[in-house]
Amino acid sequence: MTGEAGRTRVARDEAGARTRFEEIEVGKDLGEIEWVVAPDDIDRQCAMDDDAHEWFLGDSPFGGRIAPPQIQYRPPRWLLSRTYNVRGVFYKWEFENVRPIRPGVRLRVRGRIAGKWVKNDREFVAYEAEARDESGEVVFRTTRVHALDVISRAAPRQGSGIDSGVKPERI
Repeated sequence: MTGEAGRTRVARDEAGARTRFEEIEVGKDLGEIEWVVAPDDIDRQCAMDDDAHEWFLGDSPFGGRIAPPQIQYRPPRWLLSRTYNVRGVFYKWEFENVRPIRPGVRLRVRGRIAGKWVKNDREFVAYEAEARDESGEVVFRTTRVHALDVISRAAPRQGSGIDSGVKPERI
């Protein structure tokens, strides 16, 4: 037996071979996507979070309906997923909302790999992203950290698993 009591890490899923820690390049540009939040996206987010704040349902002090800030989770994860086939445990999330996210506004979200490290024999990757509106103004900034596996990196990679990654709904 190897690793933690004979446990193994998944080597492949339906998207192909999982990216190895050594293949992740610090500083790598994850590219850019365009993202437009539709009113039904806001409705879904509010339903998922059981959040019925009046600003998300109707008018706000910002001159109309706005999206809950946590709606911005998905686009940066899409950037990571289209560059690297990684799964793991969401470890840390920091974000700064500079302006409200408004329905129907085209945002350009750009990301990069900010760092990677090993701690307690686990592999971690940090990535960051920034979204700008059509006038070039920053709407949000975020940094996320994922632990690539919940078991020791000493455990061998073998076998196939399910693809539990975040799929772009529309980009």
